[in-house]
Amino acid sequence: MKKFIVSILILILISSASFAAEDDLTNAENHKIIGGLYSLAAAVELNAKTNPDINSLVRFFEKIPAGWQKEVKIESDKKSIWVGIAVNQYSSARRFLRENSQKLGILDAPNGSAWLGGEFAWLKAGETVKKKFNPVKFSAAEQDGIIFFNADKTDLWFSAWPNFNSRSRKEILEKHGTENHPVLTAPKVQETRRVSIYDQVKPSSVRIPDKMHMGTQKNSFDMSMEVGDVIFNPIPNTQRNR
Repeated sequence: MKKFIVSILILILISSASFAAEDDLTNAENHKIIGGLYSLAAAVELNAKTNPDINSLVRFFEKIPAGWQKEVKIESDKKSIWVGIAVNQYSSARRFLRENSQKLGILDAPNGSAWLGGEFAWLKAGETVKKKFNPVKFSAAEQDGIIFFNADKTDLWFSAWPNFNSRSRKEILEKHGTENHPVLTAPKVQETRRVSIYDQVKPSSVRIPDKMHMGTQKNSFDMSMEVGDVIFNPIPNTQRNR
């Protein structure tokens, strides 16, 4: 009986681990940060300069998300070029990054330590040798018009963020393409529905006042004012229905 219970517990642990691994590989945040780091590294290689800046990489992507330039960084020195992506303090990718940063080569700063919780995650894009850029090693594959990156010496694949344009995809595959890869599926990102300001702010109702008098005659009880030949009766201060 004891052996049976132990066997059940082992099966539960294995099942839990497999589900966790599957969730990690379909987590959009994991793809955005890790795939985003490799996308930046690939764009730095396409740019073919030893002193790149963020704005020089925009031309390699199909569409740049709003605020992208504020979420990414590039730092370079005489020996290497590093790319970084912001990691929100509430990001669902934080646990996966902590557990796999050393294996993936993701650091808390250029030439720093394995990422454990910094504001930015960093990846070495490559090294500069005699004014030439030698890119970091990785594999690439395409599925449904999306580039996927495989970190060197791992079995993990992450989709590009942002997606590359067709010319860039072709160049990346020519340099790093491989046919040795599993079925690749990009995670579905739930976009927030845009709501018009007119759906959120509704004007107050407008109605005709209870009594309003315009005329050339007045009685002894009214509060009307005579302006020229016209007498105006002020609108009564009555409480509106809510």
